[in-house]
Amino acid sequence: MGKYLYIQGFCQETHYTSLQPVLYEAAQEGGYKRVRMACSGACAACTRMESCDYLEAAPERIGEEKQWQLRDALMSGTKES
Repeated sequence: MGKYLYIQGFCQETHYTSLQPVLYEAAQEGGYKRVRMACSGACAACTRMESCDYLEAAPERIGEEKQWQLRDALMSGTKES
């Protein structure tokens, strides 16, 4: 099961500055590894889910000491496609 880190930035799809979720999954060596974006709405159909600015700004790995930053579920009103 994945966890989510919200990153603030500028979305090139919607042209808004907002918080968007980045999906992280547990890594074999401990901690969590960045996988992809988990955006909703207009962003859900974005072709840049694997290479957008939000994803590039998110840390590649989240260690044990920073796991408190990750959410178990998406914020209300957000759907993962």
